[in-house]
Amino acid sequence: MTSCTCDFGTICGPAMMAAGFLRRIEEREAGKKRRSKDGTTRNVLDILACRLQGGGPVLFEFAHWADELDVPVAQLREVVAWLVENQFLALEGDVDGVARLWVNPSVAFTPWSDPRLTATRYRFPYITTAEEGMAAERPVIVHPYDADGWDEVYRQNLHMIEDPFCFSSAGCAVHDR
Repeated sequence: MTSCTCDFGTICGPAMMAAGFLRRIEEREAGKKRRSKDGTTRNVLDILACRLQGGGPVLFEFAHWADELDVPVAQLREVVAWLVENQFLALEGDVDGVARLWVNPSVAFTPWSDPRLTATRYRFPYITTAEEGMAAERPVIVHPYDADGWDEVYRQNLHMIEDPFCFSSAGCAVHDR
């Protein structure tokens, strides 16, 4: 197998968008008015996805990210709790304001890692959006954990997992892995 020394980032999945859809649906059903500048659900997922390394967890420092996003720590804690409750994330621990979070592979995973391992570890559902988006009767579809389903996700993404596209303008320095 070959790899590149370039920085590839992550492979983002359909649950990245589904989180925002589900949040809006819940707010609408609760009669809450949508906050005009509340992008923190997506921000938290973006922060975590950008920090994924291999198939492991990500450390999330609430105070640091609250400062960066200019939101109260309590709001970030509420967002992370909601993401955990809805299985977009799994919380493995929170010590001194630093959470150890696992990202559901239907949100994001890294090249050269096997999303099935994390999905199996936390029995993550596969979360996606309906083809019609928010116009659908059920805009967010949560498929319960299913090993065969995750095998299919793996097979469908195998080309991106094993040979991700390099976006470097300098080109790739390929070497044996």
